[in-house]
Amino acid sequence: MVIDGVLSYDTPKTKGSRRRVPLPPATVRILRDYLAAHPRRDEPGAPLFPASALVAAKPTGKRATDKDGKRIVPKAEEVLAALSVEEAEARLALDWSVPLRHPSFYKAIYRPSVLRANRLDPRAALLPTLKFHALRHTYASLCVAAGISPLEIARFMGHAKVTTTLTVYAHLFEDDHADAMAALGAMGTTPVETGNVVPIRLRG
Repeated sequence: MVIDGVLSYDTPKTKGSRRRVPLPPATVRILRDYLAAHPRRDEPGAPLFPASALVAAKPTGKRATDKDGKRIVPKAEEVLAALSVEEAEARLALDWSVPLRHPSFYKAIYRPSVLRANRLDPRAALLPTLKFHALRHTYASLCVAAGISPLEIARFMGHAKVTTTLTVYAHLFEDDHADAMAALGAMGTTPVETGNVVPIRLRG
């Protein structure tokens, strides 16, 4: 948040936001490698992710124009998406003394990444308008697909009530319940140890 014009960290607004979210092993490894290479890893108060700014591109002398001869000025995200990952990295100046700012991250890193992913692998089928917040729903959807219970997903998502999770993602929990009903039916056909319970026999 911004306090007196200075961007700084603060505690989340709600109690549900202050939570621990488990991570898959692959994500843990990526974060460990990132932290090991962090230039300020020994400073607990240092920004986890740095601010970034675009470095001006070198003029090429070529200017795209439309059919009327008017200059076409492409969006920065489109220009960056056309670059390789290495070339795009070279256009970024990182400032490890300032926390990441969402607008610059979104424009210089996230949006170009979505566009580049679509260009490099059409099978990805990412929507060109994919918003950053949509990744939260992707995470929840993958949790459902992995068979994680709604109660656990609610905790991961910070929902105060599991009914919120079930309402938002109800369409993902649809099932024919065949496995559950088969297990329930088996209980009526499988002999059960009754201990000291004596079966009642009706007299004819």
